[in-house]
Amino acid sequence: MGKKLWLFIACLFVASMAFAQKNVTGQVVDAVTGEPVIGASVRVVGNTGIGAATDINGNFRIQNIPNDATKLLVTYIGMQEQQVTIKSNVKVFLQPDSEALDQVVVIGYGSARKIGSMTGSVGTVDTKKLEMNVSTNFTDALAGQVAGLSVLSSSGDPSASASIRLRGINTINASSTPLFILDGAPISSVLFNSLNPNDIESITVLKDASATAIYGSRAANGVIVITSKKGSFARKAEIKVKAQYGFSKMVEDQLDVMDSYQYMDFREMIGAPLPDNVKSLINDYGINTNWRSELFDMSAPTYDLDASISGGSESLSYYISANHHDQEGIIAQSGLRRDIIRANINARVNDWFKVGIQTNLGYTKYETNSENSATDATYLLNPAFLARFALPYDSPYYYDFDEDGNIVYGDKADYLHYGGVTTPDFVRANRKSMRRNVTLNLNAFEEIRPINGLTIRAQQAIDAYDYNFEGRTYPYDQIITPMGDKIAKRDGSAQRSFERYYSTTLTNTAEYKFHINNHHVALLAGQEAIISKDDNFAAYAAGHTDIRRMRLDQGVTISMDDVSEGLTERVINSFFFQGNYNFAEKYFFDGTLRRDGSSVFSPDNRWSTFFSVGGRWDMKKENWLKDISWLDEFAIRASYGTVGNSGIGDYAYFGLLGQGSNYNGRSSIGISQASNYDLTWETIKSANFGFSAMLFNRLNLEVDYYNKKTVDMLLEIPYSYTTGLSGGMGNVGSMVNRGVDVVIGYDILKSKDFYWNVKANFNYNYNEITELFDGRDEFAMPNYSLCYKIGHDVGEFYVVDWAGVDPRDGKQMWYDKNGNLTKAYNEERDAKLIGKSMFAPWYGGFGTEFAWKGLSIKADFAWALNKYLESNDNYFLENPGKFGTSYNQSVRMLDIWTKPGDVTNVPAFGEEYQFDSHLIENASFLRLKSVIIQYNLPSKWFANSFVKGIQVFGIGRNLLTWTDFTGYDPEPERNLVRFNYPNTRQFVFGAEFTF
Repeated sequence: MGKKLWLFIACLFVASMAFAQKNVTGQVVDAVTGEPVIGASVRVVGNTGIGAATDINGNFRIQNIPNDATKLLVTYIGMQEQQVTIKSNVKVFLQPDSEALDQVVVIGYGSARKIGSMTGSVGTVDTKKLEMNVSTNFTDALAGQVAGLSVLSSSGDPSASASIRLRGINTINASSTPLFILDGAPISSVLFNSLNPNDIESITVLKDASATAIYGSRAANGVIVITSKKGSFARKAEIKVKAQYGFSKMVEDQLDVMDSYQYMDFREMIGAPLPDNVKSLINDYGINTNWRSELFDMSAPTYDLDASISGGSESLSYYISANHHDQEGIIAQSGLRRDIIRANINARVNDWFKVGIQTNLGYTKYETNSENSATDATYLLNPAFLARFALPYDSPYYYDFDEDGNIVYGDKADYLHYGGVTTPDFVRANRKSMRRNVTLNLNAFEEIRPINGLTIRAQQAIDAYDYNFEGRTYPYDQIITPMGDKIAKRDGSAQRSFERYYSTTLTNTAEYKFHINNHHVALLAGQEAIISKDDNFAAYAAGHTDIRRMRLDQGVTISMDDVSEGLTERVINSFFFQGNYNFAEKYFFDGTLRRDGSSVFSPDNRWSTFFSVGGRWDMKKENWLKDISWLDEFAIRASYGTVGNSGIGDYAYFGLLGQGSNYNGRSSIGISQASNYDLTWETIKSANFGFSAMLFNRLNLEVDYYNKKTVDMLLEIPYSYTTGLSGGMGNVGSMVNRGVDVVIGYDILKSKDFYWNVKANFNYNYNEITELFDGRDEFAMPNYSLCYKIGHDVGEFYVVDWAGVDPRDGKQMWYDKNGNLTKAYNEERDAKLIGKSMFAPWYGGFGTEFAWKGLSIKADFAWALNKYLESNDNYFLENPGKFGTSYNQSVRMLDIWTKPGDVTNVPAFGEEYQFDSHLIENASFLRLKSVIIQYNLPSKWFANSFVKGIQVFGIGRNLLTWTDFTGYDPEPERNLVRFNYPNTRQFVFGAEFTF
C-alpha cells in the first residue's frame, strides 16, 4: 500500500511539472514597414537554451517554457531588442536601431536585405549626417561618404546642384549621372532641392552589376536608393520641431589682386603710369577698395524650420512633416526659398493586405545671377568677375570735394567712374528675375500576401514639376551720375518661360520566399512601365519704354526667333527576374535578368537584355576560421553583369526638320538632324571582386576591385560639311574604367559613456578610351582644350605646352610637338595631350566621431587628387598685354619681365597670353567638409514634463580648404572655369525639441 501511495504521489508530481510548462506562439513585425521579420531570434529570458527563430511569415512557436519564466527577448540585426511578457499569443513590433541601421539596406524591388547577405558592392550614408545637412540640396551631404562616389559642388549658388559620378566616367556624350530612386521609383534632379534631408531615413549606393542590374537600362552609372522616413506601428505619437539659423560667406580665395598702391607701381613698371589725379586719389585720399568685400555678402543669412509627427496604431502608421528653408546667396540676385510638406501613411488592412502612400509636395522660389555664367561682354556685370577685375581706386560710393579739399562721400555708386561699367546693384535694381518650381512626388502601393511566403505588390508613382521663369529688364532714360558719367538710355524687355514635366512609373512585382532546413530561397518577378512627358515654351519681347507696361504683348519688337515651344515624350517598358539563394547564411548566390525597351531607339533596336550573377562566401562561419578570436568577420564576394545607358535625347535616331534661314522675306524649313535607325543601347560590362572583414571587434575593412568596359558607346560623330550637318549620334566607341574602392574604420573607444571612431575611404579609378569611330585613334576638340585619343583618359587636356619666358627678351616660349622650343604659338600644329585630366583619378573622404554621454562631435573631410582645371580667370587677371592698362591684375604680375636677365614666369608687357598649358592648374584639394557639435540635454531636467528631449547643435560647412588652385573654388568638375560662383562657408546654430 505504501509503495502504491508513493507511486501515486510521484505521478502527481510529474503531472504537475508537465502542467507547469507552457507554450507560446506569436509573430514579429517590423514596426516601420509592417513586414514580417524573418529569422528574428525569440528567447526565454533567463534560459537562452529555450527559443526559436521566426519563419518566413515572422511567426514563431516555443514549447515547454518553464512556468516561472515571464519574459521573452526578441532580437534582430538592425532592430532594437525588445522584451515582452509571455502569454499564449504575442505580437511584437520591433523598432529600427539607428546605430545598426546600416546593417540592413534597401536595394530595389522586393524587401530589404542585410549587408552581410549582399553579393554586390554597396555603400551607405550616415543618416545623422543627412539630418544635419545645411545645404539646400541633400546631395552635398554625400561628399566623401562612400568609396567610389564623387560629389563635387559646381557652384555656391543656393539653387545649384552637384556633379555626381560613381566609379569613373563610363561614357562621353550620354548621361554619366547615377540613377536616383526614391521609395521605389525614379526621380529627376529637379526634386533634389525640394527634398528635405530631415525626411530621409537612409541612402544606399549600389555600385556593381550585381547590385544594379535589377534596374537594367538606367543603371549604367550606378544607383542611389533613397528611403524616406515612415511612422511606426504600435507606437505613440512623437513630435519633433527643429529650428536653425546661420550665415554664409565665401570660402577663402587663393588669389590676391593688386591694391591701389600695387597697381600704381605696376603701371609704372610697364611704362604706362596712372594720371596724376588718380595718383592723388590714392596717395592723398587713400582710395583703396577691396571689391571682394564689397561685392560678396560675408554674412548671407539662412533660416530653416522643421516639424514632424510620427507614430501609429497596430494597423496604421504615419509620418507627416513640414519644412521651411530660406537662404540668401552671397552675390547679388541669388537666393532660394522653399516650403515642403510630406506625408507617409501605411495601413495594414488585415493580415494579408497592406496599402500605403508617400507624398512630397514642394514649392521653390529662387533667383540666379544670369551674368555669373556669362560668356560674352556681360562678363563685366558678373559680381564674381568684377570683384577681381574692378580697379581698386574706383570707389563704391560717389564722392566730391569740399572747399577745403576734403573728400566727401555720397550715395552708393551705380557706375564705376574709372572702370566704365554699371555696378551689380544697379543691374539688380533695374531688373526682375524670378524662378518658381512646384514639385510633386507621389508613391502609392497595394500589397497582398495570398499564401505563406508570397508577396504581390503594385506601385504607382508620379514625379512631376511645373517650372515658371519671369524676367524683366526695366527701361530708363539716360542717367548722368553725380560724377558726370553717362549711363546710356535703355529700352526694356520681358521674358517668360514655362515647363511642365511628369513621369509616371507603374511597377508590379511578385516575390516568393521559402526555406527548407538551411536552404533559403527568394524569387522575384516584375514588370515596370515609365511614361514621361516634357512640355515647354518661352517668349521674349523687347522695346518696352514704360516701366508700368512690361508685359510681353506691350513690347515693340518680337520675332519668331524669340518664341520657342517644345514637346518630348519617352516610354520605357521592362521585365525583370531575380533569384537569391543562401545556404546556412554562409554561401550566397544571386542572379538577375532584365529586358528593357526604350522609345529613344528605333523599333528594330529598342529592346535589350541585361543580366548579373554574383556570389558571396562568409568564410568566418567555416569551422577552420570559427575559433580565431581576433577575426570577427571575413567574407569574399564576386559578381559580373551588364547594365545599359540610354541617356540621350528623346528623338536622337529620328531625322528631324527645323527652321532654316529666311528666304525672300519668309521662313524656311530644313533638315536639322539626320536619321540613324541603327542607334541602340550603350552597354557596360562590369566585374567586381571584394572582401570585407572585422578584426578585434574594432577594425572594419572593405576592399573592392572593379573592371568596367563600355561598348557600343553613344558618341556624337562629326559629319562631312558636304552633308550640311555638323554631326549625329552613333554607337561607335568603347572605354574601360578599372579601379579599387577601400573603406576602413576603427573604434578607438567603445564603452558605456565614451565612443571614438575614425574612418576613411578612397577610390582610385583608371580611365582609358579603347575605340573611337571610322578607324580614328583620336578626335581633337581644341576649342575645349580636349582630345579623345585611344589609350588616354577621356578628360585629358589637349593644349600647347608652355615653356616659360625667355629672360633675354621677355617673350613667351612653347614646346612644339617634337619637344623643340619655339616662340611662335601654333595650336593647330603643336597642341598635344599633356597627361593632366579634369577628372580626379583619386577621390575620397575621412572623418572622426567622438561621443561622451550627451555630447558628440563629428568632423568629415573630402579630397581629390590629380584633378586639373583650365582657369579662364587667369587669362584675364594675368594678361598684362591685353588687360593690364584697363583692369586690375593679380599681384603675381608685379614679377613682370622688364629688362634682359629677369628670370620670371610673367612675360614682358605687350605679350598676350594664350590658352596653353600654363592656364591648366592643379585643382587637387582637401576640404573640411563639415563639423557637427551636438549636445543632448540631460533627460532628468524635464522628466516630469511632456518634453522627451532637447538637443542643441552647431554646424560648420566648408570651414577649411587646402589647394593650389587660384580660382574661386577647386571643386567644379569641368574643363574650364570662368569666374564661377564661389563655394560658401556656412555656420549654423539650432535646437531640436522632441515631444
